[in-house]
Amino acid sequence: MQAKSIKQHVLLTLKLGLPLILGQITVVAMSFVDTVMAGRLGSIALAAVGVGSAVWASVVVFVLGILMATPPLVSEMDGAGRHEKIGPLIRQVMWLALILAIFSFVILRTLPPVFELMGTRPEVRPDAIGYLKAISWGIFPFTLFLAFRYLADGVSHTRYTMYISFLGLLLNIPFNYVLMFGKLGFPALGVRGCGYATAAVLFCQMLAYGAIIGTHRHFRPFGVFSQWEKPDWHEIRRVVRLGFPIGVAVFAEAGFFSVVTIMASRLAPHVIAAHQITLNFASLLFMIPLGLAMVITIRVGNAVGRKCPEDIRRAGWVGIALTLVTQTISAMILFTWPEQIAHLYTDDALIVSVAVSLLFLAGIFQLADGLQVAAAGALRGLQDTRFLMFSTILAFWGVGFVVSWWLTFEKNMGAEGLWIGLIAGLILAAILNLWRFYQKTRPAELRRLLAEIDPDNALHLS
Repeated sequence: MQAKSIKQHVLLTLKLGLPLILGQITVVAMSFVDTVMAGRLGSIALAAVGVGSAVWASVVVFVLGILMATPPLVSEMDGAGRHEKIGPLIRQVMWLALILAIFSFVILRTLPPVFELMGTRPEVRPDAIGYLKAISWGIFPFTLFLAFRYLADGVSHTRYTMYISFLGLLLNIPFNYVLMFGKLGFPALGVRGCGYATAAVLFCQMLAYGAIIGTHRHFRPFGVFSQWEKPDWHEIRRVVRLGFPIGVAVFAEAGFFSVVTIMASRLAPHVIAAHQITLNFASLLFMIPLGLAMVITIRVGNAVGRKCPEDIRRAGWVGIALTLVTQTISAMILFTWPEQIAHLYTDDALIVSVAVSLLFLAGIFQLADGLQVAAAGALRGLQDTRFLMFSTILAFWGVGFVVSWWLTFEKNMGAEGLWIGLIAGLILAAILNLWRFYQKTRPAELRRLLAEIDPDNALHLS
């Protein structure tokens, strides 16, 4: 099979990547809206949403990571022309999604003591706990939404994810307004209303994506809802074996960022707020490389299914190069307009002054952050998930967490120490993931990988 040119890879990556990037930006824009609207309730509410959403994220990303096994599975089947296997796979992924949702719901409802354990300030705890309990109801629609989304992404119909993400943003603003501030006959629930609003938005998104998967001509041939099987534990275990290391990796990374936020909650309220502003805006920019990383996974996985070594290499390195360009632009934005960015969230001069210094540090790690996630996407496309698990744990917990704690509490550097630790972890993760992809795409390694793929099976598990 003739390999695609570099130009073709660039165009395909951008074509698939733009909807995912816009979709991911929209997801974080929802968090931006939550943060801005919570800020109107005061610094305590703003800090509570930041801390509560950090704990929510630390649980959700583990579920998301396990289900992230779906796109490389689907894209490999799509590339190999085994479309009849996609529908049965997704039905088993839906069973897995339900199991993960039940498990996560129980965990989220029993996590509030962690706020006291981590030293969260007493005045922040009640609102943070209320937010977490409210948003926990959203885990059920969220997991099914992911199953539908990863099917669409895996077969390269990424624009539907963008459409559903925009729907969520459009609903989030009025839902927040009604439930947080008590409109249309509803009581004013404050921070808890923000959590309930997010759960309601996730339910609407799940229904909308399910309707698309069941009725649109692009997905009808897969017959996802045409029949129903009991859980196939062999198939579910097969997905989990690939997805569990991804789940651990993204949990380790997101958990690290969440713990840093919880560590920040031991500082003064205005510092917590400044940290939340910086992390929120940096997360918004991060959606660009994250969207590209998802495309890299799809493109590499599809090339694996087609058994084309040159396309495997090019799909990975072209995506990584494009990510480097976008992250350079992101860094320049943070270096050039930190004060204007801070004022988007608050007019409190004390919060703005701290946020400006943190936004500068956030600009420094943009390159490393983008490169590590892009290389991780390429490794997922190769189904090399166990290495990602170990590299992420080492980079973020073996280095990043230690540096953050030492600088913040031993050297009394405050929030700046936290962010220097973030930078250290991201740099090491980028180095490890890039090195691994280089090693795995050498000609001998690729020949071995492709020789191991059995065309009668959906996937060769590493």
